[in-house]
Amino acid sequence: MKKKGLIISIISLILIFCTGNFAFAQNLTGYYVGVGGSTIGPLDTAGLRQLVNQGQLTRNSLVWKEGMATWAAAGTIEELSPLFPPSAPPSLPASHSPPPMPNQSAQEVSHTGNLWFNSFAPGFENNKFFINTGIGLGPTGNYNMGIPPISASIDFKVTDVLPITVGAIVVFNTWNWKSGNPPLDVSVTYRNIGIGARAMYHFNFLENLDIYAGITLGYVIQSASITYGTGYPPGYSASGINSKSFFLWGSNIGARYFFTDLIGVYAEVGYSGLQYLNAGLSLKF
Repeated sequence: MKKKGLIISIISLILIFCTGNFAFAQNLTGYYVGVGGSTIGPLDTAGLRQLVNQGQLTRNSLVWKEGMATWAAAGTIEELSPLFPPSAPPSLPASHSPPPMPNQSAQEVSHTGNLWFNSFAPGFENNKFFINTGIGLGPTGNYNMGIPPISASIDFKVTDVLPITVGAIVVFNTWNWKSGNPPLDVSVTYRNIGIGARAMYHFNFLENLDIYAGITLGYVIQSASITYGTGYPPGYSASGINSKSFFLWGSNIGARYFFTDLIGVYAEVGYSGLQYLNAGLSLKF
């Protein structure tokens, strides 16, 4: 009988440890619970559990028993902890996407893998047109430079997939030629208007810096005005002096740097029949 009683005691202890109710191996007695401004008690384990099931005893409820200096929250008393179920974990947020890194704009996050990521940044996503206007230097066709090349161009971003723009360019300049001495001198001014199409490929080397290279094809319309010295008779016209329009072709490399979402500067170097260097202002729309 003694052995049988010892085995039953050992099994009971094992069950108590396994179920986590070791605190209840010794019955809880003598507890008073504050409920709605009233005191309920003294309560034993069964009474306390009944209040828990009724929602009248929580971890924040005040309890007291003989030996305690003052009332305390039930959740702070170790032997009462098995009365309360484990706290549920907080619910997951609605979105599991990580927020953008500090100082990183939304469009950078959404276009990290896009070929346009650095080209035309910032503000590249909503910009399709890029307008450039500038002044430069160019060949003179063995004449003297008059008005240096003044150019205006527009580039259109075809797609977000490939970093290619297509557009148009207009260039104006003048060349001067003079022969003879007064009063038998002749002065000629050639006015050149070049109109062409251009295509550029853009590279992603540095953020905010748009580096590109491309070609230009077009045509130059030339006109000439001749001034004769006073030594020539009225209505005199020299032979062999006339305008010559010509085919315009060239290639160039360039770079744009944008200070804001709208305004930047650019520079291009290359070769064409009217200019081999120009720089100026860039705008995005």
